[in-house]
Amino acid sequence: MIDLAQGVAAAFAAQESLPVDRPGLRPRPGQLQMALAVAQALQAGEHLAVEAGTGVGKTFAYLVPVLLSGQRALLSTATQALQDQLFTRDIPAVSRALGLPVRAALLKGRSSYLCLHRLELARTVGSSAHRDPALAAGLEQVQRWARVTRSGDVGDLAMLDERSPLRPLITSTRHNCVGPSCPQAALCHVDLARRQAREADWVVINHHLFFADQVIREAEAVDWLPETGVVVLDEAHQLNDTGVQLLSRSVDSDNLRDLARELGLQGNARARGLRPWAHLALSLEQACRAVGSLAREPGTQGRSRWTEATPEGLDPAAWLLAVSGLDLALTATMEAVSATAQSAAELARLLDRVKALQVTWRRLAPGGPSPRDATSVRWMEWGADRSWRMVRAPLDSADRFSRLVPGDMPSARSWIFASATLGNDDALSWFTRGLGLVDHPRVRTLRVVSPFDHGDQASLFVPHDLPEPSDAAHTPELALRVAQWAGRLGGRTLVLTTTLRAVARMTDALNEQVRQGRCAPMTVLAQGQLSRAALLVRFRAAGSLTPGAVLVASASFWEGVDLAGDALQLLVIDKLPFPSPDDPLTAARAERLVAQGLNPFNEGSLPEAAMALKQGAGRLIRTETDRGVLVIGDRRLLTKSYGNLLFDSLPPMRRLVDEADMSAALDSLVLTRSSTMDRSPS
Repeated sequence: MIDLAQGVAAAFAAQESLPVDRPGLRPRPGQLQMALAVAQALQAGEHLAVEAGTGVGKTFAYLVPVLLSGQRALLSTATQALQDQLFTRDIPAVSRALGLPVRAALLKGRSSYLCLHRLELARTVGSSAHRDPALAAGLEQVQRWARVTRSGDVGDLAMLDERSPLRPLITSTRHNCVGPSCPQAALCHVDLARRQAREADWVVINHHLFFADQVIREAEAVDWLPETGVVVLDEAHQLNDTGVQLLSRSVDSDNLRDLARELGLQGNARARGLRPWAHLALSLEQACRAVGSLAREPGTQGRSRWTEATPEGLDPAAWLLAVSGLDLALTATMEAVSATAQSAAELARLLDRVKALQVTWRRLAPGGPSPRDATSVRWMEWGADRSWRMVRAPLDSADRFSRLVPGDMPSARSWIFASATLGNDDALSWFTRGLGLVDHPRVRTLRVVSPFDHGDQASLFVPHDLPEPSDAAHTPELALRVAQWAGRLGGRTLVLTTTLRAVARMTDALNEQVRQGRCAPMTVLAQGQLSRAALLVRFRAAGSLTPGAVLVASASFWEGVDLAGDALQLLVIDKLPFPSPDDPLTAARAERLVAQGLNPFNEGSLPEAAMALKQGAGRLIRTETDRGVLVIGDRRLLTKSYGNLLFDSLPPMRRLVDEADMSAALDSLVLTRSSTMDRSPS
């Protein structure tokens, strides 16, 4: 067998003579180091977890050896946007550069594809959607698009966001899909995507689909994804949390409301007059609303621990009445659908859905306290508009991956895990522990440092005189500073907060500064005003406009945001991103660490905060020419013993001591900005 490592080295050497405008294929020692490690793992039938710092070019570092190996591959990444990038840009670029064709297929979850049958049902005269003018107009837009789309990927519909009421009307689930008996089966977009995946050399998926496939294989002995010789899991730092989410058992209000809608739709369409479908649907909706309307004690918003018969913060009698009412509604639904399931394939599928839902419901809701289980935790989750979710989740994904990744001998399938943030030690313990791979005999680990000169390109400022993070004055005082700093830069500022509530407070405080004229005019953009993609487009565009913009965001903006060049020059993180100790999952993990004789803060919360801080800070420097300042508005970095550990998790940046240093650094950014340097003298 030709040595794969030699082929990889030759392939990267050949790129040195190619034009440097080939994205991702400029010669980088770290990229070659990672690519050779991937090649070694593939050839030895081993597994590799690699942390590749920003700028290494990790995508090409795994694509090149996988392509040269000639093996079938499953390539998974964190989001559908990254899937699309991998499929439409990165894979074709590598294939062209090496002169090796590869048949690649893009596969997403069922809910990402248009269901022609359900679209036709929704457009039927007499349906609830047909009676709603806005929904009816939206359905006609979808119908026009349906005539021209080849993939059926609803992500191509600009007018359809994740929470659009149209989405459940035009997509299917595994419960309401009627399968081969569907009148549109020959044109099914889901089946077409799966056929293409079965025939492809490489299949590009996302982590949600990866875990969903695991659940389906276990529950129904059906596999969506093909068997391959290589599995690459990019953005692997998200695997543990995604696995916990997808491997959990849950019942939620959105699912129940959708069931009620489906009950009315299919009952009236397939078994009209045989059961009081409208009444059954209304009863289910009302019972669902009753759970969401339960009075809760202050402080029990978000997630409530649920270790006893009643979740924390709820009145036991009111809880029992609400769940009993929902149990009765589910039972009545089961009886009605069971009695009419033979009438149509749609009702038979609906019966399967109700049965599965009731099994999960019976395991979660009624009865006494949650069984003491060191591997799982149960909670209630409360959202807006009386929405709620009952969850039993594993504490991590270790059990799943310890079974997936063989360890006793060379494997027929190699697993490659890659990310810019996997740990602070050479063993990548933070990552491998969560997946149960920390002592795996055939999992090698590698850390490849970023090629960027952060000491020259970036500065770090931690104001020592801000109020404590827990002080109510912290956000207003930090906002005052941010307004002044951003004013000097003409915007170009991203503020990352640790909570969505802090987004609102920071946004209000910044707008107040602008209104009162205490800073230069600027536009304040905030998460929730527009979609994530639209906000980033507006923020980038504002970099060349007057006034500039500040973007305030949390959650998903801590990663996957690429604002290269002068668009972002100041990154502000409001507080250290420690997980909430009151979160049921965090608390259960802490209890497990205590039972193991370990310190839950040092072994749990601190590493989690270090990885999140590292991920957030990575938004600042994205190319070799970027320049910027990172501000962490949390004085605990300076006053607590764990501060040095968190500093060490960040790239080595030049430290700014005080406001005078900060002002000088901002002025330097303005003077060295490419747009300023390129401007002809007047």
